[in-house]
Amino acid sequence: MKKIFAVLLAFLLIAALLTSCSGAKTSDMATEPAYGLYNAESSTGDYDRDEGYYEDTAEAPADAESGMGVSTTSAQNASNNAASMTEKIIYTYYASIETTQFDTSVDNVSQLLKQYGAFIQSTSISGSSYYSNTRYRTAEYVIRVPVGSYTSLTESLDILGNVVSERSNGENITTQFIDTQARLDTYETEEERLLAMLEKADTVEDMITIESRLSDVRYQIESLTSQLRNWQNQVDYSTVTLEIREVEELSAQVPAQRTYWERMWDGLASTFEGIGDFFKQLFMFIVVALPVLVILGIIAVIVLVTLRASKKRKARKNSNNIDPKE
Repeated sequence: MKKIFAVLLAFLLIAALLTSCSGAKTSDMATEPAYGLYNAESSTGDYDRDEGYYEDTAEAPADAESGMGVSTTSAQNASNNAASMTEKIIYTYYASIETTQFDTSVDNVSQLLKQYGAFIQSTSISGSSYYSNTRYRTAEYVIRVPVGSYTSLTESLDILGNVVSERSNGENITTQFIDTQARLDTYETEEERLLAMLEKADTVEDMITIESRLSDVRYQIESLTSQLRNWQNQVDYSTVTLEIREVEELSAQVPAQRTYWERMWDGLASTFEGIGDFFKQLFMFIVVALPVLVILGIIAVIVLVTLRASKKRKARKNSNNIDPKE
């Protein structure tokens, strides 16, 4: 009986030990998959339990974005703002125009201004005297036109006369504009901080130092603001310069490709035209100067008659002074 009881007690002890080991193993297995399931379902990388971070994960935890990600996000925002900004391009245009109807061309300039919403920045007209050295009149206009009407206006200049030459330029200042705007924002932020520091300053020395720096910062703000305003004005209103010259005859539109004999004939025709112009100018000069020439002729005749009469009197006097004995 005792043997049976001892065997039964031993069997119960072995069963208890086996049950304890099985429970411990089950507990470890229940804890272990927590990492494995997370790695398989919530992350594309490997989790290092010793270091406590993910490697090569596509999605980092929210706390991981709160460090270095701030500066990266700011840089991306600045880049996006630069990309979304409309390009800043300053357009300028120059044209030399000749006309045989100067007054009509000047009136047509006013019509162009009204039609395209432009205005005159500066103007000058010279050569008002037809007989002066500057025989033909010239006018120069510096016009500011809205950038939306820039192309339309420059394509309508044929109503002013014959466009002899023209040139245009477009300067892209987008990069300079963005850099200057960024500098301005930095100075404005510094100004706000300096004002806050000035309110909390306890000593006169601190106040003087802060106010000195504040003065420099405000100077920079005014300078940069003026620069940006000037650029924006030039971007919004393109500059068109027109030089209108009064001529007797419009220049001929000569084809670019000319044969040898055509070029020889052009040179000969130009020579004859120059000779004709010379004699026309000479005839005009004689006609214009005729009153002066008549007066000079009368004076010359009077002088000649006076000299001749004086010469005769002198000869007669000399003849009377000759000794008869001789």
